[in-house]
Amino acid sequence: MNERLQLTTLTLLAQARRFWQWWSQELLGLVPERWLERLRRRGNRLFLSLDEGQCSLSFDSHRQGQTLASAELGPAGELPPVLGELLRNSRVAKAARLIVLLPSQQVLRKVLSLPAATEAGLHNVLRFEMDRHTPFTGEQVYFGYRILERDRRHQRLQVELLVVVREYLDELLKRLDELGVHPAVLTLAQGDERWTGKSINLLPGSRLHARNAGWRGNRRLQVALVLGLLVLAGLPLVRQQQRVEQLTAQLAAPQAAAERAAKLRDELQRLEAGRTYLLAQQSQAGEALRILNELTGLLPDSTWLSRFELTGERLRLEGESAEASGLIALLEQAKTLQNVSYASPITSNPRTQKDRFSLLAERRLVQESP
Repeated sequence: MNERLQLTTLTLLAQARRFWQWWSQELLGLVPERWLERLRRRGNRLFLSLDEGQCSLSFDSHRQGQTLASAELGPAGELPPVLGELLRNSRVAKAARLIVLLPSQQVLRKVLSLPAATEAGLHNVLRFEMDRHTPFTGEQVYFGYRILERDRRHQRLQVELLVVVREYLDELLKRLDELGVHPAVLTLAQGDERWTGKSINLLPGSRLHARNAGWRGNRRLQVALVLGLLVLAGLPLVRQQQRVEQLTAQLAAPQAAAERAAKLRDELQRLEAGRTYLLAQQSQAGEALRILNELTGLLPDSTWLSRFELTGERLRLEGESAEASGLIALLEQAKTLQNVSYASPITSNPRTQKDRFSLLAERRLVQESP
């Protein structure tokens, strides 16, 4: 029972999790963009944009904020020294998050159509099939994804996939570490809309929580809150399931009694069928005895039977007799038989000096006197 309850709870939690994701996304779609921007903004944000050999640093908002500096990258992609000086600036150092916008030349973006059944293990599916969708294997790249659309009618998912080569990203993160910079988000720069809260984060998992703090950074707190909400959302369903199990237990006794009654009914039907069969056999046996009794009086002493077979209205007699040729005339006198005939020619038995015979006859229906 405990295992069943745990399995039911896990199933309900998974359903509640999917409902919560859908519900939260629908609610966010109703909130004006400027409100969302305020909600996303926790302190100041710092944007480091890398694009076509250029490096630029923006404060607060890449689209509307202040551009602090812009310089060329080194021949091997080295970050300019001015970047380190700016990042050590006290005002810049207070920025809550550093978002690194990667150049489109280094990030592969694809939109995939996948079966809806892959959603539960989508990360593993993408990792194992990376070489089928990209020129790389799962070990050669870092990747991130998000679900753009769920087509419930055709059971398909539209998934946006971002892929970056490990060698490039590891080298970039190493150079940022040397400058004492620990980004919170690594994503693709896409035109004017460089970054939103819904962008895919390509930061490797080992670094994902490096600079997160407080409400948005404390993943444990977020997980605990989500689990709490899921428990609260699933509690009524769990109680309903428990009530169903209680009712099922209460119905177990009447159901067992009904099953026993059904077995007794089947046994009575079987016994009744046996009784009917025995009565039929008894009736047939009485008729057979009546015919045998009459044959005993008609057949001569030199005749004996080896086979007496009564099947429905037909009778078969086999045996030996010293007067086999006259048996039909004798049997025609019987009150219980009619249409007597030989089933096969008469043959002689040299050992007994008698004739073998095989006769067929029909049972005569005798009407009893009132």
